[in-house]
Amino acid sequence: MTRTALRIIAGKEFSDHLRSRRFHLLFAILAVVAAVGMITGAVQYTKDLSDYNAVQMIAEGEDDPTLAGNLAGLMRPSILSAYSQMGMLMAGIGVVLGIAMGFDLVTREKESKSLKSLLAYPVFRDEVINGKALGGVGAIALAMGAVLVVSVAVMALFGIVPDLDEFVRILVFGTASFLLVFTFFALALLMSTVSKDSGNALLYSLIVMIVLSSFVPIFAYTPVYSAVFGDPPAQPGTTTYSYQQGSSAYMVTTTKVGVRASGDAIDPEALAEYERASREYTNQKRTITDIVTLVSPTGNYQTILGAASQPAGDNTPGLGSLLGALAYNLIALLAMPAAFFGLAWVRFMREDIR
Repeated sequence: MTRTALRIIAGKEFSDHLRSRRFHLLFAILAVVAAVGMITGAVQYTKDLSDYNAVQMIAEGEDDPTLAGNLAGLMRPSILSAYSQMGMLMAGIGVVLGIAMGFDLVTREKESKSLKSLLAYPVFRDEVINGKALGGVGAIALAMGAVLVVSVAVMALFGIVPDLDEFVRILVFGTASFLLVFTFFALALLMSTVSKDSGNALLYSLIVMIVLSSFVPIFAYTPVYSAVFGDPPAQPGTTTYSYQQGSSAYMVTTTKVGVRASGDAIDPEALAEYERASREYTNQKRTITDIVTLVSPTGNYQTILGAASQPAGDNTPGLGSLLGALAYNLIALLAMPAAFFGLAWVRFMREDIR
């Protein structure tokens, strides 16, 4: 593989993405969503900060030390809450952006019969697939970087300057957003290598996206988990009654009530067995939830977004603890696009080009 050929292919793909109307449209929507989300968040932050300062002034003049301590202990508002709202909006558009940029990278060449002509030149197959991936990654990085710049610019217009802790958390948010978009770009690239035409590649990408983003996470929900793995153990001496509280065409709500007979003594051994079974059930549920979150790119993104958007305080982890707690999520969010691209690379290298 020569660096010159790889650079030429990557540059061409990067330029094609930047000139694409599809990219322009999705990037414009992404930028507008980011700007609107930040403006809304900045306005709310300004209001919350004004209320917070008013409460602190009341606390300074309060004679009751307990009440004054409670008022003074309120957490200071943070602009990070705006990034939390913006991130939830960006997740859906970012996923579409990644799929739109990758689903026809290879099938487009197949349909136009240009792939065979391209490989007739003195270039290797790995240069082609690596160049296409690098061009797409460069365009995604440019788009996400521009979104972060827009968000910081909006904060500057409102006179909001993030401190070091907030700035690092904003960078964590930006990195996670980039990896989320890159994940679905790599997925679409994989589907583009295994499909015969762009329509099938887009359809397969959307199906896998729905499975990873919507179907897999439902196993972490309590009703679904209970239906698959059983209900939690019942406390000794307690009878559980279930009844349907409300229903509609789309949702059924069931309420469970535990009733304990009065005057019944609880066997200590049965209580100890219940506590052991309850711990095992809780640990099993936590393990399944963690696995489901790691498998789902959007689940990892939401976990990172929730942790990074928490303002620093007495009850929130510092930067070192934050990055340590999110290490598995960041690794999983990086490993999934690497796996998708690896499969796409192997498939393209073994492709029968006719």
